[in-house]
Amino acid sequence: MFNSARIRLTAWYLAIIMFITLSFSTFVYIGVERATRLALEGQRRRLEKQIMEVMIPQKGFRAEFIQDAQTLLEIKYKTLTNLVGVNILVLIASGSLGYILAGKTLTPIENTVKKQKRFISDAAHEMKTPLTAMKTELEVTLRDSNLNLEESRKALASTVEEVDKLHSFINKLLDQSRYQNGNRIKHKAVELDKLLNQIVTKLKPIADKKSETLNLTIQPLKINGDKDALEKLFTNLIENAIKYSYHNQTINLTLKRIGTEARFIVQDYGQGISEEDLPYIFEPFFRADKSRTASAQEGYGLGLAISKEIIEKHQGNITVRSKPNEGTTFTVTLPTLII
Repeated sequence: MFNSARIRLTAWYLAIIMFITLSFSTFVYIGVERATRLALEGQRRRLEKQIMEVMIPQKGFRAEFIQDAQTLLEIKYKTLTNLVGVNILVLIASGSLGYILAGKTLTPIENTVKKQKRFISDAAHEMKTPLTAMKTELEVTLRDSNLNLEESRKALASTVEEVDKLHSFINKLLDQSRYQNGNRIKHKAVELDKLLNQIVTKLKPIADKKSETLNLTIQPLKINGDKDALEKLFTNLIENAIKYSYHNQTINLTLKRIGTEARFIVQDYGQGISEEDLPYIFEPFFRADKSRTASAQEGYGLGLAISKEIIEKHQGNITVRSKPNEGTTFTVTLPTLII
């Protein structure tokens, strides 16, 4: 599809360039022809004047006039030949450059379409899993004629669990779409230190299950931002650190001021991320096969994608450093600090 679009776009580039070039060439040709004709007419008038003054033979004048006419034809022919040559060169050069330019123009669109197709495919796959589980569970339940009340409750509880997973997944999809469009971002003063304390208190029981310690080092800071979005951002990063850290490890959480920016650092000691996977971790549904999913952790691969959208809507940035089996460090920088 994009190859044919590239050819059509190249053809349009060529048509526009050749229209301009041919118009310019026509203007040049007419101008040269007119200037040459006027020059020859001026010369002819001077010769006529000389004839009247010194009585140059008419035969010599006619020969001179014929020679001038031949000169005019030669100039017109050379001009036309040169212009045709120039237009051929322009056609070849613009065709090559137009094809390259068309490729550069369409590449971002092609990548976006590919991402959309991959997003739809991945979303359909993620939705299919809980739906298949529910369908199987219900079919088995309906076929069992000896099913008692307790077994029915278990089947319904399992179905409700899958519905909850599907509901959570759909909410994450909606979150990503809304943050991507900026529809849910409402800036106001947010005290990051208090917000982080609340999040750590909420997530501490999860860390305790793995005997992990959340070591929080913070400075009192305020920024202009959306509190709900920032809470989701910090929660995603800290939950990831808890999920992928090894047992009995310390997760360092640091909030500090750097110039007129707020910097939040999450450092864990766990599975880490391989170098080849690092460029893709912020893409929707991406889960590194070797380092991040080897332990069959649950998740949809949307948390970091949503986090990046939130950061970008706050005109901030996020960086990551990681080594397999050593750990990962995420650094979030948010501007517009209120001092």
